[in-house]
Amino acid sequence: MQRRLFLQSITGTGAVGLVGNAALGTDQTGQSELAATATGGLGAAVATVHPPDPQEGRLKELWNSPVKDLVRIEAPALTPAQSERHLLYCGLLSALITHYWNGNKKGREGKYPWRAKQLLADCQYKGGDYLGHNIACIAVDGNGKVIDFDFNHNEVFSSSVEHAESRLVRRIFSLTQLNEGWSTKAVPTPPGGSNYSNLLSNVTIYTSLESCSQCSGIMALGSVKEVVFLQRDPGQNSIGNILRNLSPRDASFKAPLPIPADLIGFPYFSRLDTAYQDFARKVDTTPFFEPKAGRPDKSPSITSFLCTDLALDLFAAARADFDQITKTKFPDHKPLDKDGVAIVTAHSNQELLGRLRKFFDYASTRGKRGTPHQL
Repeated sequence: MQRRLFLQSITGTGAVGLVGNAALGTDQTGQSELAATATGGLGAAVATVHPPDPQEGRLKELWNSPVKDLVRIEAPALTPAQSERHLLYCGLLSALITHYWNGNKKGREGKYPWRAKQLLADCQYKGGDYLGHNIACIAVDGNGKVIDFDFNHNEVFSSSVEHAESRLVRRIFSLTQLNEGWSTKAVPTPPGGSNYSNLLSNVTIYTSLESCSQCSGIMALGSVKEVVFLQRDPGQNSIGNILRNLSPRDASFKAPLPIPADLIGFPYFSRLDTAYQDFARKVDTTPFFEPKAGRPDKSPSITSFLCTDLALDLFAAARADFDQITKTKFPDHKPLDKDGVAIVTAHSNQELLGRLRKFFDYASTRGKRGTPHQL
């Protein structure tokens, strides 16, 4: 009755409310409930579906297209020298992941059937306290310099949003206020624009796992140039591709271009996908975790997979490939500017290899996992 009186008081009618013509029903407790119909709202008609058909922009162009047209992106045209450069960064990222590996997702006590190789002599599993998922990323400026790296730290902050890419993007915005030596901008700030609106438009992010909606959105807001990912996450429904496809064609800043690492010749991309599918099929019979008391964890979670020997072995193999490189195939190659001219101040592929080794030495001995690094 109180709800009926409320509706009458704001509309002057018997049953018209903010949500439309309201029919009063009765639930199992005898209380009146509202059932909104398609018209009403202070006496005015409202749309029967939301959102209405778009009148402009990329969404209008794709509105009646198959879903695949919203998801698929044309592969970038890369030379062998450019692919080699990408692979060097993938090697560094793999080295960081294996160095900071932690797999005790469900705690130190109990059994992890998928982590037999990580079991130590004292019957404890390698990794210590679980700080967050084994998902990491690095950010690289236009000259090829690694700005910083970060990891997922959900457990540290008891939060579901402390993802590697979002943490890294937020940090770079802070660090660029202290250091102007990085080449993070691809284009000058437009007249009347904010000086931070294009701050990361010359930045490439390499991430070990395809980005989620949060991280894809933050990278889009940050105008990140492109994101290279080492493994696909089927649970994210290619959200990065969708955001890229919905970016206006003539916009100065777009959502980052997603680049699956198999397109640059990273051989472990398909192997990681296959290994995860194998884990997902078998985890119901071989649980990820068996506690001393209680129910075993049989979830096909990709973050659980990223604790297993299957995943660790593949990232370790990628690291070993990186460690074995002494001379690049295209030692003199440098990245090109927007006019297709080699950037003089950038590191060549051979110089880059040495710089990446130095960065790993720093990050693995002094930098720690996810802490701000030297400028």
